[in-house]
Amino acid sequence: MKFSEAISILELEEDMDAVTGLTSAYRVAMKKYHPDVTKLDEKFALEMSQLVNEAYSFLSQNIGKWSIADGNDSNLADVMVAVYNKINHLPNITIDRMGVWLWVTINVPIEFTNDKDDTFEERMTKKRGLKAFRQGVGKELKGRSFRYAPEKKKWGWHSPEDTQSSWKRKGWAWSRIKSTFDGEELKTNPYGALA
Repeated sequence: MKFSEAISILELEEDMDAVTGLTSAYRVAMKKYHPDVTKLDEKFALEMSQLVNEAYSFLSQNIGKWSIADGNDSNLADVMVAVYNKINHLPNITIDRMGVWLWVTINVPIEFTNDKDDTFEERMTKKRGLKAFRQGVGKELKGRSFRYAPEKKKWGWHSPEDTQSSWKRKGWAWSRIKSTFDGEELKTNPYGALA
């Protein structure tokens, strides 16, 4: 996590003292995202609470190494919530929050899985249907600033300040990301429809 990301997650402002402002900003953010008080989906609210905890821990361990002026104009946590709310209606996807990244896996809907008794033509029809389904979901994700990572076979979203050119061509392997960041998979309704 970068200092600017942690500062924007906690919405620290210029007129705040670094130590006391950090604690009060943490309390405000937890009241905003805690699963007991927010209107967010309970599992995602838990993820956002963990993100707030990560930001607070990161900044408190590095007091003196950062300045509130290092922050961004937008609240990264609110932006992540908005992005999540725009994609959680998509059917048959799994959303992972890893640090300040959202990763989406497009799952195979049951209607496109092959049965041992399927004919060649039925298998080909299902294959074409699955391709069309993935393209539809992919188009929706791309419209929400997600990028496809072919080596991970996942769609990734990061900070709105990132540009296409700032993304590394070859990043960490998915196994390394999964072992470094603790997260929970959030699966969407397998029977939803694309809007």
